[in-house]
Amino acid sequence: YIDPDDGIAPPAEVPPPVDPKAAKAEGDDEEEETADATDDEEEVESGPDPVIAQQRFGAVSDQMEITRKALKKFGRSDKHAIAELVALAELFMPIKLVPKQFEGLVERVRGALERLRAQERA
Repeated sequence: YIDPDDGIAPPAEVPPPVDPKAAKAEGDDEEEETADATDDEEEVESGPDPVIAQQRFGAVSDQMEITRKALKKFGRSDKHAIAELVALAELFMPIKLVPKQFEGLVERVRGALERLRAQERA
């Protein structure tokens, strides 16, 4: 997830420069230590926290229902509907999507744009 309260990107970690000759001499010892260390380490779960994900997607789902009702009642150009759409966008923006999901959303928008352009030409 993208933390909206963070405000700045985390600094990139740059490893210190290593002398190739010194690294070659020490490399033989480190290979044995690395093999032992990987056996002892437990697998750490990576990815988003399921509880936080459930809260965020629940909030998006609730706002989506509110937005649908506002669109149905007032229409897309009304200020109430626009406010609900903005609220939905604010909840959706910090969610980082995998490329497959992102492409699916983008394809829907592209398809709608292509249909609109085809209607304008006709």
